Amino acid sequence: MPDAARRYREQGWWRDRTFSDDLRDSAAERPDETALLTWRHREGRLVALSFGEFDARADAVAGALRELGVRRGDVVAHQLPAWWETAVLMVACIRAGAVVAPLPTLFGPFVTERVLAATGAVACVVPDEWDGVPHARQLLAQAPRLPSLRHRVVLGDAAATNAVGLDDALYGRPAAVRPNDLDPLAADDVGALLMTSGTTGEPQLVVHSANTLYGVPRPAPVDSVRLRALTSGMAFVAAFRRALHATSPGVPTLLSDSRDPGGWLDLIERTGVNELWTSPRTLRDLTEEQRRRARDVSSLRSVCSFGGPLPRVTLSAVREGLCPVVRNVWGMTECGNVLATSPEDPPEHAARSLGRMGRAGEVRLEPAGRTHHGEVFRLHVRGPAVCLATVGRDSGRVHWSTHDDEGWLDTGDLVAPDGTGGLRFVGRAAERIGDAWQVPVADVEDALLAHPGIEDAVLVPWRHADGRETPCAVLVSEGRPDLEELCGHLRRLGLHESCLPTRVEHVTALPRTELGKVRRKELLARLRERATAPTG
Repeated sequence: MPDAARRYREQGWWRDRTFSDDLRDSAAERPDETALLTWRHREGRLVALSFGEFDARADAVAGALRELGVRRGDVVAHQLPAWWETAVLMVACIRAGAVVAPLPTLFGPFVTERVLAATGAVACVVPDEWDGVPHARQLLAQAPRLPSLRHRVVLGDAAATNAVGLDDALYGRPAAVRPNDLDPLAADDVGALLMTSGTTGEPQLVVHSANTLYGVPRPAPVDSVRLRALTSGMAFVAAFRRALHATSPGVPTLLSDSRDPGGWLDLIERTGVNELWTSPRTLRDLTEEQRRRARDVSSLRSVCSFGGPLPRVTLSAVREGLCPVVRNVWGMTECGNVLATSPEDPPEHAARSLGRMGRAGEVRLEPAGRTHHGEVFRLHVRGPAVCLATVGRDSGRVHWSTHDDEGWLDTGDLVAPDGTGGLRFVGRAAERIGDAWQVPVADVEDALLAHPGIEDAVLVPWRHADGRETPCAVLVSEGRPDLEELCGHLRRLGLHESCLPTRVEHVTALPRTELGKVRRKELLARLRERATAPTG
């Protein structure tokens, strides 16, 4: 809304320039300084991208897009690993006036095609092949069903699928279009369509501008942090923002196109990473690998966990094997990182709290029921980092925009006060379990993971024989503990009887997103199908 936009500018949260402008200045002032580091595991090499190279390649790719007929407001999708080329394409889209729509590399062809149709992308950029997936051939097969898709753009062997190549622009061809001939996006224009995971509801397109992605002025570099690493793919908001913020001098960010925990530990040891941003699931994998074969990770000064609740067992393992300073950071695709614990908090605080709101945002809590520990609230947020709108991917319906409810975004998360001025996570509203009393889903899952024989666990709603909605514990465990053992374990940890599961299901693995979030809809569908399947 105009009043909010004016206020954000007056307070310094928003600007009249974009990341493209930042890169122009950085390239002019510090052309040889490193902007990004990316690890290419197939080639076994670390690639540094300087500001000067970043700027020149972004101009060349923007010119190539304009030559293809990409114009202001057109959507350019990509399904690329965490490469420097991906960051270049993101800035090139700003310069060409295009809206960028990143797709996770783990999306299969069925989901990819639906997203391309929903966004009306005129171009899609993919590698010829990556991680065993023939991306270029899949896109060729999808193209006849995508009337808006005018250009298939391939990194690598484009000729094999009669696609447009981008290698010349990325690796040496000078810009074919002069910067003054481009039609770049402004700071408040729609600039990006990000995807939500759709683990509990309809997948959404999240609409951002350069300003909502900027959100707050970048903090001054911390003296002890010389290199920051981020493990998520470039389609996720944390890495997406970091790649864009890499257009300004500060702390370089290390990205990798490999999810292998051993590879990441090797990188931390080799490069001296000081600050690691990653998900609870990846932290669990890293600590297990560190126990198997320890690397020298003494350079780490802090670990920031985002993308889900941080279990106590994982926190303890991280503090013991990786780094004693762990922060919990809460955010969403829709609003970036909004809440965070502090390095000055007690050591175990990150497992109990989402933290406190920073100066740039506001929190509103609406009563949403009770647990036996007290009242539960539905979390709403507002501020300069909140997106412009959310749109149903399949329905095309606008679910929310900044003009709704005076800019308050309903996060769908249920929280409670943590006793120290912050908030603790109780669960997702779409995952709530219970009737008269709500089950604190996150607390029960945390307690389940403390069982020595349980490798993975999640709580889902299940209709009891008497009609009540009660918890069902879904476990990955070699020991396959039964209901009696499970309830005894939870009672010993002090959980109330209303929190105890009435059913246990054992599975070999939980379906998860790339960030490690459980695909609950998919899991429930499997369990219900198994429960109704004929026996014998």
